[in-house]
Amino acid sequence: MLNSYGRDARIIITANALGQTFLQFSFFIIPFYLKALGYGTGMMGTFFSLQTVTAGLFFLFAGPLSLRLGYKRTLLISALLGLTGRFLQVLDGGTLVLLTGFLLVGINMGLRQPNFSAFLSELVPAERRHEAFSRSFGLGTLFNAFGILLAGVLPEYLTGRNLGEVQAYRATVAIALLQFAFVIPALMVVRDAPVRGKRVRWRKELVMRILKFSLPSALIGLGAGITIPYMSIYFNLRFGKNLASIGGVFFVMQLAMGLGSFLLPGLVKRMGPVKVITYFQGAATFLFLVFPSIGTFILAATVYIARAILMNIVWPVNTSFMMGFFSTEEKATASGIRQAFSTFMRGAGNYLGGMLFATSLSYPFYATALLYGVATAVFYSFFIKNNR
Repeated sequence: MLNSYGRDARIIITANALGQTFLQFSFFIIPFYLKALGYGTGMMGTFFSLQTVTAGLFFLFAGPLSLRLGYKRTLLISALLGLTGRFLQVLDGGTLVLLTGFLLVGINMGLRQPNFSAFLSELVPAERRHEAFSRSFGLGTLFNAFGILLAGVLPEYLTGRNLGEVQAYRATVAIALLQFAFVIPALMVVRDAPVRGKRVRWRKELVMRILKFSLPSALIGLGAGITIPYMSIYFNLRFGKNLASIGGVFFVMQLAMGLGSFLLPGLVKRMGPVKVITYFQGAATFLFLVFPSIGTFILAATVYIARAILMNIVWPVNTSFMMGFFSTEEKATASGIRQAFSTFMRGAGNYLGGMLFATSLSYPFYATALLYGVATAVFYSFFIKNNR
């Protein structure tokens, strides 16, 4: 599957996929961990907002830093900071230590994501870029699925072995440290991709191109921030389901997304990336609009899984599509700015979502659907002429 991409591309795709087992694992379990520690959704919003706003700030530094240090060194620094942050999250150090942990994880996110996309795009041929990004996403999502399955059953298993609730969740979160056992060694053995220039030549055309990608991402980030971090808690509050049942939903969702992503490059070849992105995101928007009216857990889980597949499966295509608009020196900076817009708005959404869910279990989904719909229409209007 990966043989045609070259040694270094194979290594970082594989390490990223293995690490994703514990990345999504931690995102899934963290709300329950915080709840066990006694924090409500309002304080959860503060933790999530700090992490995402910090990531947004460091998205802005991701490109300039990699131009000075290279992709490899920047990604290594990011991984070491993420490792420290996860370690602080599992310590019994109180609110300040937890906040510091979320802060460092936010820095890790901000430096890692733009540079991973730029690095991978430089390691594979341009004509294989959509395929490579989709396969990287697919493999990572499949490993995500197994991580979520483990996270769903492990706390209950540990409490059944006479471990207290807080200790069981803390031990589960601690397993997320294994993410870096794959990522750091892989980064140490790959060769860096050469960057010819040491600075980006700013011009009006470049700024406008970045903004066209950033506006839809900002709207989607705001919408996602309102609802996505709270979905596991939503299923618990709305339907009274335990962690194992909720974990099953997220397992099936990740498994289906991972398998479906391998089919996407063929669809992109037939329809074009812009049409695929807008059709999938438009359908996902409709499903989120009707989601609050669903009264049974099985149907709600099915609709949520379908929505997640439609919305998320096209992100590697979106990222790959964007990479084609920028030079080697511009890629990480452009990607970082776009993700900064998205992440700042996601951070605002995290806080707003905590407040909205404390008021109603329906309003957050309507707000998200509206924002998704506008974002999809804006993206289509900007890029339909570049569909091929």
